[in-house]
Amino acid sequence: MPKRLLILVCALLFVFSSFKPAEAVGDLENGAAMVLELMDLMHQYHISNPDVSVLTNGAIQGLLDSLEDPYADYFSDEELRQFTDAINGDLMGVVGIEVMAGEGYPLVVGVIPGTPAARGGVKAGDIIVAIDGQDISGWPLVDVVEKIRGPSGTKVVLKLHRGDVTLDIELSRADVHVPSVQYEMLAGKTGYISVASFGSSTGREFDDAVRRLQGQGMESLIIDLRNNGGGFVLEAVDILDNFLAENTLVASIVDGKGNREDIRSQKKPVITSLPMVVIVNDLSASAAEILAGALQDYKMATLVGNVTFGKGVVQTIIPLSSGGALKMTVSKYLTPAGNDIDKVGLTPDHYVFTNELQREVAWQILHPGDILRLTVEPGTGRAALNGRVLDLAINVEKRGSIYLLPLRPVLEALLYQVFWQDGVIKVLSDQGEVLSINLNGDGIDSRNEIILKGGVSYLTENILKQLNIDIIKDENKIALTRLK
Repeated sequence: MPKRLLILVCALLFVFSSFKPAEAVGDLENGAAMVLELMDLMHQYHISNPDVSVLTNGAIQGLLDSLEDPYADYFSDEELRQFTDAINGDLMGVVGIEVMAGEGYPLVVGVIPGTPAARGGVKAGDIIVAIDGQDISGWPLVDVVEKIRGPSGTKVVLKLHRGDVTLDIELSRADVHVPSVQYEMLAGKTGYISVASFGSSTGREFDDAVRRLQGQGMESLIIDLRNNGGGFVLEAVDILDNFLAENTLVASIVDGKGNREDIRSQKKPVITSLPMVVIVNDLSASAAEILAGALQDYKMATLVGNVTFGKGVVQTIIPLSSGGALKMTVSKYLTPAGNDIDKVGLTPDHYVFTNELQREVAWQILHPGDILRLTVEPGTGRAALNGRVLDLAINVEKRGSIYLLPLRPVLEALLYQVFWQDGVIKVLSDQGEVLSINLNGDGIDSRNEIILKGGVSYLTENILKQLNIDIIKDENKIALTRLK
């Protein structure tokens, strides 16, 4: 599961149920009566004098645990409202930051534009060391988030470390709506649409992005689903309506009794022929996998990145007669080709494990040329691919007169796929395996052409020659050219 905890809550694939509140019948009545009797006895006689609410919550948690369903949960009315608001991007009483666990203190990894945090000057990379004067060293991330949140309009003071500087920033909590879709036009008339989650307005936001990009002359499209934990399944279907012919199978839902229901596209597509790449990673889950899986099965898009999370099950939310709701898994889904991806995930067509290269590789796949040229500046780490500056530092080492280049980012930038398995490095091109290198226990090959240094594998110039990569070097620049 995602290790970073968002002040936006990560959403899971689910549907709101039309089921009626459950009523006890038959054996259920006997079971319910036993639970009530046990609770009554504990409340009356246990030495701890447990509160009824404590026993009730314990009974609920025990029932949930018995399902062995990691996605099952009970919501009070307020928790249900917060859950749905978060999926829809409606965040109450927040400051607008994304945080993740750090060494002792949490780290700000993102600031949402237009929020109190953005206006107050909080920046990605800041370390939060105190909230309202209280040191938070070692706090669980969920407690940090809860401490930062509060009623809208109230104040919270964050003590931040930014390098050698310590800042105290006072922020006013606010209600924030975070769009789930961001878009822009990249070079070469390539549209780029990032989908963060699938809330109730995601389909409309995506449709609007497509229309605007088409108005700018879009000739190819990248859809970015990285770190997308899912949400409403019908919003993913709405997005697929842009591409699939009407009444095309999108996914099949199979319940615990084997009953099957097919989900199909509903509208005529607005895009019938457009080169597309979908970027995914190990945090792309559920509804994101439905979208990516359908486009992959119908060969409408190339999947780039790494294997997805593998959440191929569907939850429903059932209202309770006493208030609140039960969320639990009620079915699994299959991709149009009939693939069950639960705990397996989708396999990308082109693996790219280096996160900072995934979008660039997606763009290069849509704009094939005769050559790929990677230039690196020793000492600075600055790098460019076919003249496009990379958002990635590629740091080179030197052994005598020989340059050592970090293996994975260099080869992935040149559109090779790199795999480590059982002490063997395999390098693949689009045509298949082109190089296999056996490593010893120290991570070094017998020919001393792969060097492990500081946990990074470096390749020598000899490896480049075996891959038909030309190298031109001087004191200021290394140019690597791959003829395609």
